[in-house]
Amino acid sequence: MQANQTSNVGNARRSVVMTVMLAGAVFACGCSSTGSGVGAGGSTGSGGAAPGGGNGNGGSGGPGGTTAPGGAGGSGGAGTGGATTGGGAGGATAGVGGSSGTGGAAGTGAAGTSGSPTVRLDQAQQTIDGFGINNVFAPAMTDAVADRLFSTTAGIGLSIMRVGMSNGNVLGSDTPGDITKAKARGVTYIIGSVWSPPANCKTPVVLRGQTGAAMSTLNGGHLMASCYDSWSTTITNFARNNGLYAMSLANEPDFQSCGTAEPCNGYYDTTVYTANEMVAFVKVAAPKLKAAGIKVIAPEPSEWVHLWSNTSATGSQPSNLNSSDPLNCGFPATSATCASGGGYDYGHYLFKDATAWAAVDILGVHQYDTQKAEPWPADVTAKKPVWETEMSGVKWWAEQGPSSDITDGLVVAGWIHDAIVNGPASAWLWWWYQSQGTNDNEGLVLQAATGGAVAKRLYTLGNFSKFIRPNYVRVTVSGTIPANVLLTAYKGADGTVVVVAINKGTAAVNVPITISGGTAPASLTPWVTSSADNLASKTAVAVTGGSFTAALAATTVTTFVGK
Repeated sequence: MQANQTSNVGNARRSVVMTVMLAGAVFACGCSSTGSGVGAGGSTGSGGAAPGGGNGNGGSGGPGGTTAPGGAGGSGGAGTGGATTGGGAGGATAGVGGSSGTGGAAGTGAAGTSGSPTVRLDQAQQTIDGFGINNVFAPAMTDAVADRLFSTTAGIGLSIMRVGMSNGNVLGSDTPGDITKAKARGVTYIIGSVWSPPANCKTPVVLRGQTGAAMSTLNGGHLMASCYDSWSTTITNFARNNGLYAMSLANEPDFQSCGTAEPCNGYYDTTVYTANEMVAFVKVAAPKLKAAGIKVIAPEPSEWVHLWSNTSATGSQPSNLNSSDPLNCGFPATSATCASGGGYDYGHYLFKDATAWAAVDILGVHQYDTQKAEPWPADVTAKKPVWETEMSGVKWWAEQGPSSDITDGLVVAGWIHDAIVNGPASAWLWWWYQSQGTNDNEGLVLQAATGGAVAKRLYTLGNFSKFIRPNYVRVTVSGTIPANVLLTAYKGADGTVVVVAINKGTAAVNVPITISGGTAPASLTPWVTSSADNLASKTAVAVTGGSFTAALAATTVTTFVGK
């Protein structure tokens, strides 16, 4: 391998210039195992403006007069709606037509302001499994770092940790130690992913920017069918020996490391799968993992859009380039090969194969490049939980930084909101605790060499993770939500109600919110992240008659919690 093929090592599509010790034993694979390349997997790109996202499913407003009907029993005409906001309470669209249209169907709930947001505790969406972090290619966690990440009192209460494996080796400085620290602090799920099989189990590849004959390398190429059995055994052994809850069969099958020129960010271990290859490998590997009591995650593409299509991202910075598209589906994606399973669109092809679909427990995705979630398609009629398992701000894409301000914190909060509402994701994981190698926004904390500032994104992630605990359920938020405000709401089995409010605007806003369809807390405590505050607890807000006013300062994330 030429020197310049290893001089730029990436984290999940990111450049890591330090040498990482690959801990753990190499498990028998049936192929001649070569040394693992030092480089992290992952995907390129992140950042960008916070996606607007939806705000849950609105109620069905009744047709009527010139004013939008409000809550239940509202009548049309020029007047506003009824006194309650339950049931089919006012939609966001103004009523049209006659002077005596009927409002929404009557429903239960507290009195509220006509058309204002309503948290509907009786309208459940997805169950939330948690929020998390990756330890792949990261230094061993100190107790202080573990407390900040996983403690629900001293930290942000993350409940998932993702570890990595490549060529049979653990990708972490002290993965067993990190797992022990995480579990000691109540982490619910330890999951894993695979960067690359041994080089002699992969098809030859010519790396982008290189010349000469194709080579056998960990940096790209496809897993050969002749190694499906042996490699799936190695994966299962890794997951079993590390006590994993779930294992992904391939980290970012839609990406091949491609150098350091825009839009790429280094050479490191990557493996490409077509949709047809993913289906075939799932059917070999999944039964082994399930027999070991381990859940199966697939396909885990770097671009969410590749879960449901062959379309690829565009818009790198500063040159507005297309993303790498290693399967050459095109811009636009017109390749006939890709249209017949030789491209991405992994979710559709897994669904089309009944055996493969039944074998997958969790649909894994990343949120890079496009920086947005893709909604579940109507033609995939059987649903599965969606876990977003890696996201950050990386070189060459919007929000690459380095930055630590509230503006970036709001963007990250917007990514989470978008994933939960539009994915709809049941879990959301960040990449690194602290940036390594490239001086960008891959970490929740900036590089030590630049001062190691704790970024506001750590706290805005905490606005979700600290309060929305595993097995909480997202509920519908209906009604009219002010411009520049994003709202989601959740309920716990113990009666806890959580409302996360993101105010992206530069002006403060008071938002009247009604809680219907269940028992409203007597009060809610706001926890605020702003330019001045870091998850700061404020004075409790009274809930009167099932309603309260959310006072949102400009450019803030506020979580209201009570039971």
